[in-house]
Amino acid sequence: MFGFKKSDHYRMNGKQFEEMKEFYTKLGFSDAQVKKLCKSCFKADIRKDDSVPYKANWTFYRNSDFSGGAPGFFSGKNANAVGRGVARTFTAPVEEVEDGLAADECMPLMRASAMPMETAMAGAAPMGMAMPSPEPMPSSEPFEPMNTAETHTARENELQSPLDNAQAIFSANVNTASWTYLRSKIARHQTIDTSFVRIEEIINSYQYDLPAPKNDELFSISAESGVCSWDKEKELLFLGFKGKKANKNCRQNLVLLVDVSGSMEDEWILTQMSMAAIISKLKAGDTLSIISYSDRTTTVVKQLECSNSDKCVDAILAVDGIGGCTYGSQGLSDAYEFLQETYDENANNRVFIFTDGDFNFGITSEGGLEEFILKKRETGIYLSIVGYGENNFKDNKMEALARNGNGNYTFVSNPADILDNLSDKLISNLITIAKDVKISVELNPAFVSEYRLLGYDVRKLTQQEFHDTEKAADGIGSEHNVAAVIELKRGKAQKQHKSRYVSVMAENGGDEIAFVEVHYKSPEGENLVMTRSVTLKELSESENKNIPAVSLMASFGLMVKDSKYKGSMTKTQLLNMTSELMNTLKIDEPEPFSHFDIIRQYAVSH
Repeated sequence: MFGFKKSDHYRMNGKQFEEMKEFYTKLGFSDAQVKKLCKSCFKADIRKDDSVPYKANWTFYRNSDFSGGAPGFFSGKNANAVGRGVARTFTAPVEEVEDGLAADECMPLMRASAMPMETAMAGAAPMGMAMPSPEPMPSSEPFEPMNTAETHTARENELQSPLDNAQAIFSANVNTASWTYLRSKIARHQTIDTSFVRIEEIINSYQYDLPAPKNDELFSISAESGVCSWDKEKELLFLGFKGKKANKNCRQNLVLLVDVSGSMEDEWILTQMSMAAIISKLKAGDTLSIISYSDRTTTVVKQLECSNSDKCVDAILAVDGIGGCTYGSQGLSDAYEFLQETYDENANNRVFIFTDGDFNFGITSEGGLEEFILKKRETGIYLSIVGYGENNFKDNKMEALARNGNGNYTFVSNPADILDNLSDKLISNLITIAKDVKISVELNPAFVSEYRLLGYDVRKLTQQEFHDTEKAADGIGSEHNVAAVIELKRGKAQKQHKSRYVSVMAENGGDEIAFVEVHYKSPEGENLVMTRSVTLKELSESENKNIPAVSLMASFGLMVKDSKYKGSMTKTQLLNMTSELMNTLKIDEPEPFSHFDIIRQYAVSH
């Protein structure tokens, strides 16, 4: 591999540059702070250049000046890692590596920002001879790298008879990564990989009109029903869970853990913007620490008191993008250890990790990361994951970390995602009001002949897991909305699978069509239970004000997933449902990247 001089700048279209300035201004930074943030990113200059195409996808590449001279060859632990145009030596000792690559096995990757391998090798001189100076690198968009993105593959929930399987049991979900990743694909007119589509995250990404909890309850449970838009013979049962409003004055003790490995190079501008969105919400009394990691970890700032926003901005600007491998498990271990040492019982102690999930050094397997983070959740420290990237995006590892680590997980592909999830909804994602939230919905076979839970395919739980107080599950934050949609067919259930010893007959339990049971823990760890009966009378008298929106989100999810259960749903019907809901909400034109805008784009152009 050839050595590079350190790249000195990003080149950005003037329109893009103005959008970035507007973004920082919208967050409330002063003119001087905006100027600083727009001047550099991870110690690289940002330059306006209108000869550069406008990049609606907000992915940027640093200019790398190729250094002439003899090539630098790899040799054991002293191999040079080329990432972001910076040569670096691996320093992590082999004995610390668990299930990933050893330091002397971790071969550096030729990033998309550098020239293709065949271009770099063209004209290379034999060993020991001087190499002629190469042609300057083209300034056009880099080649499309190989797609090595990963996600879970889970079978969709099947139709069930309540006499065979009376309960739909699942972990609550507040993640939105699948939705934001999906809307990025649609906005860019790119092919959608259906394995990345999690219908519950699409449904949960919309803000429904749910009642606030009463009295001292941690969250409320509401129910509505309406006609199923893709199968007129069925109906939808909508269950909405809304968390209580927490004390927003809760002190924050945060560690921002930043992946500065080579695979993140194209995402560093968005990463810096994400960090800025978080610190814009911090106040006097809050503390901020920043740790960066690639093949080793670096502490950028320790326990910075956030009353001085200038110092917070300077802390972000002190992060250096260095390239190399991704020692994510060590970065997480160091961040947790640091927060344990500085743990504040009266604060929200949380790690924010900014990464594409490409952990290729240390603990790298999904199972290994789950086991690792399950131990860390016992510390009382929470985890928030902000994901980036496209062709190298490891969705499965980030989702597993969030699900098992008292965490939540979102995806960022543009400033709109950042403003939505790391500014507007930050308090909801920061303050957890209920941990390990597990939900059971039992259907009455006297009124329901068959049913199917939409989504939650990777969050299904067994009866044993539901009652196991040690089983990890997602939490609910301040004023978080959690929605569950069950497609059902009215009528008396028939047993589909015969049993020699068990015979269960449907009995009319009065007016009750469903029974909801929620197991969860308070932030202090107390095991609690909430139950709620759903009656036919309640459903018939409900205003059903959320049904049009949840029906649209569910229909869209089934379509983009290309589900075998999408029934009669068509793109034309999606357009009509979108227009009807917009008229009801008195919306003339949808905002860019909103649900209505993305659904219309999908229906028209995909």
